[in-house]
Amino acid sequence: MRLTRRQLLAGIAASLPLGAYGQVARPPARAGRITPPLGLEQILRNSDLGRNAGFALLDLQSGRELEAHNPRLARPPASVTKIMTALYAEAKLGAGYRFETQILATGTLANGTLSGDLYLVGSGDPQLDTDDLNALVAQIRAAGVRRIAGRYFVVSSALPWISQIDEGQPLQAGYNATVAGLNLNFNRVYFDWKRESGGYRVSLDARSERVRPQVSVAQMRVVRRASPVYGYERRGGIERWSVSSAALGRSGGRWLPVRDPARYAAEVFQVLAAAEGITLPQAVTATQAPQGRVLARVLSNDLRRIQREMLRYSNNLTAEVLGLAATKSAGGRGDSLRRSAQEMARWVTRQSSRSRPNLYNHSGLSDQSRMTAREMTSFLAKADSQVGLNNILRESGLENGRGDEVEMPGIRILAKSGTLDFTRGLAGYIEKDGQNRFAFAIFAADMAARRAMTQEAGHPPGARRWRDRAKAQEKALLYRWASALS
Repeated sequence: MRLTRRQLLAGIAASLPLGAYGQVARPPARAGRITPPLGLEQILRNSDLGRNAGFALLDLQSGRELEAHNPRLARPPASVTKIMTALYAEAKLGAGYRFETQILATGTLANGTLSGDLYLVGSGDPQLDTDDLNALVAQIRAAGVRRIAGRYFVVSSALPWISQIDEGQPLQAGYNATVAGLNLNFNRVYFDWKRESGGYRVSLDARSERVRPQVSVAQMRVVRRASPVYGYERRGGIERWSVSSAALGRSGGRWLPVRDPARYAAEVFQVLAAAEGITLPQAVTATQAPQGRVLARVLSNDLRRIQREMLRYSNNLTAEVLGLAATKSAGGRGDSLRRSAQEMARWVTRQSSRSRPNLYNHSGLSDQSRMTAREMTSFLAKADSQVGLNNILRESGLENGRGDEVEMPGIRILAKSGTLDFTRGLAGYIEKDGQNRFAFAIFAADMAARRAMTQEAGHPPGARRWRDRAKAQEKALLYRWASALS
């Protein structure tokens, strides 16, 4: 079966804990009938989140706040942060912006030999995959390269190297990616295993739609132990993983994070080149690329499509890259996620003086960021926000009080959700007849429960039940508001 980029994105999301991302697939709901909505007091009683939740509904025509509860309560926006990131990136980079990955060469090329050096140069493309590297190999082969007499360099300095987005996440969490100026396969390597007589057969590869090159910069050992499930260390330039045999079962696979993405990309390019008869030496890291001849290049999708896929699949690496690239383009301080996110927060405030978020990164994978529902609706109300989010927010369904999916003629809900353990957010627009628009934001978080958490692979006790109550509250509020507007 061929693995498409879309399947890669969706497959990553489907294999992760719910706390990793904002949007997940759900089974089709039963078609239901319109029923009377619950009152606000009843919704709050049912969720039992009153003191820990805040929400607001704003009429964008009149500017009036139609309904609110704790609208000034500051809570982590989680992946709702990506709404701000999408608009920040477009404002600083432009809707048509594309990332470019290049192969540069110095020296002369004669009889298949490059008498100079070869450079693999990244610009931060968050969606670069193995097929893109394969396309670069095809281009240098078409240019006549078969071997190089000089050295092979990899350049990843377009963006700062950041080991992980949030230090509080489990070490094997693929959604907690490393960020760099050269990223590959969302900085994840695929771990595949199958039990055979005498043990397990394991492999680590950089699979994509067309090829599946094995890698050696990351290695895996299956060990007998009760816990932890995964172990990790970087030693001798190799990322060394271990996994408990008790956790594997008969066969399976999952994506694991790569903490040295430049080395990873350099090896994958080398392996792909060898398959085409092109011999490259071991890669050496360079801080910058020299003036040289461009032998090959691949361009990313335009920013508009990257935005749309980021919001649909809630990919954290994409958000951090867009935020850092936007800050760099604007000449701001972008040497860390925190400082770059502060630059973005100041931009949000300039867009809407009533919005003063305190942001720690661009993806929302942090419980330290803070924003209120009123701040979010004020930001969404701006004309630039409405135009920028047009056609990139995902449409959400409506459910009645019985949990059945319902349709209300003329009503559309376009929103972005976000989830961390004991934290939930949802924000976007309600449209009536394609003209009248209403902005809403719903934030809830039990910070005491989060402080009591310990780092673990799954969810802490009570987290799933809390999340279900928060989502039920969102559904009840949306149904109430849509009913009043229909």
